[in-house]
Amino acid sequence: MNQNTEPPVDVEEAIARIDSRGAKIQREQLERTLSQLQQDGELTADQRLAVEKLSERLVDRLLAVPRATLQDAARSADDERIETAISLFE
Repeated sequence: MNQNTEPPVDVEEAIARIDSRGAKIQREQLERTLSQLQQDGELTADQRLAVEKLSERLVDRLLAVPRATLQDAARSADDERIETAISLFE
């Protein structure tokens, strides 16, 4: 537990920042991948949708553990673990 006088970490805000960063990376990589695939030929609407859905699922699955860790740390009032989890996404 955090024994200093720093204000408590806003876990919901931290999760929102992690989600925002994940969404930004997902968009960047999706655009890059779709561009590369388009160079090899035209993608159908179904293929494009499949790639988009895949990118969304990957990011969601990758961020599920950090989200859960932050929520668990918040329930335990473990500010040190919260700060560590947040620092991984800055």
